[in-house]
Amino acid sequence: MPAELPPSPSNRVKIAVAVVLLVTLAYSLVIAGQILLWFVLVGIAAGVYIAWLLVLAVFRLVDAIERIAATREAEVSGGDRTDETDTQKTDSESPNAERSAGDDVAGAEPGRDAFGDDA
Repeated sequence: MPAELPPSPSNRVKIAVAVVLLVTLAYSLVIAGQILLWFVLVGIAAGVYIAWLLVLAVFRLVDAIERIAATREAEVSGGDRTDETDTQKTDSESPNAERSAGDDVAGAEPGRDAFGDDA
């Protein structure tokens, strides 16, 4: 999506909007004879424009959340790979590689399990 949403209107669009506003004002004053009609027409147009801005804001929000999720996913998947590699290195470098972490219990003598049996 472009960086600037909504895009700034060109001079032609600004002139067209001004002409439409003047024509609707002339219609409401001269033909219908009610100035309130013009405010209703302008209010409807402004409401449609604000609804469009809301839709654009929701699209930008969804895009931002998707980018954040992709970044977090890349961080997590990259972080897990380094943790697995470090764990594999420490397991293979330990002098007693056949022992597991569950064999070591606080207070147990080295070489014996939690029940005092020889490991």
